[in-house]
Amino acid sequence: MGGTLIAHWDGKLMQDLTTKENVERLPILVSGNGTVQLLNVPKLPNGTGSEMAKVVVGGLEDWDLTERIGRMSFDTTSSNIGRNNGACVLIEQHLKKDLLYFACRHHVLELLLAAAFTTIMGPTPGPEVTLFKRFQDHWKFIDRSQFESGDSHCASSAGPCGQELVPEHPDDKDKGLRDDYRELLELTVIFPARSPHEE
Repeated sequence: MGGTLIAHWDGKLMQDLTTKENVERLPILVSGNGTVQLLNVPKLPNGTGSEMAKVVVGGLEDWDLTERIGRMSFDTTSSNIGRNNGACVLIEQHLKKDLLYFACRHHVLELLLAAAFTTIMGPTPGPEVTLFKRFQDHWKFIDRSQFESGDSHCASSAGPCGQELVPEHPDDKDKGLRDDYRELLELTVIFPARSPHEE
């Protein structure tokens, strides 16, 4: 693998092979020049930025790749992007160089959405939003074969944008859409009262 590489990591809660308890693991891989290499999937004693930075740098050192890393790809949790103790800052300090940040585009947009939601709906008292939880609980009773438009004023204001934003067939597997983006496109079509699967 010649040239500059990107370091990727993302914590996952997984069942331990021996104790059957859930443990935090951190898959670490590098990519670049058409190659992807998994370096390690260590257990973490905790999910702090310090612990993640330690194992990421350790994995890079084990593979003698510290000089080759020029970028980082990560999700936007506070343990990664914290200004003082985030894994990204600590990794840069360990490697003694600045790296280009490639925050996950999905998580970046989640931050924007969260800010807009808080502005409109106010802060939420816990991790679950009551409105969404109630909707989730009643989802099984909703006839999903029937689509109705959103607020008529909003729908009319949207105009033809739904048709412009979404491909002809959002369920076309050849489009290569990830499930979360496919859902966003389908909701964009549903809002002005179209079925996402109509020809």
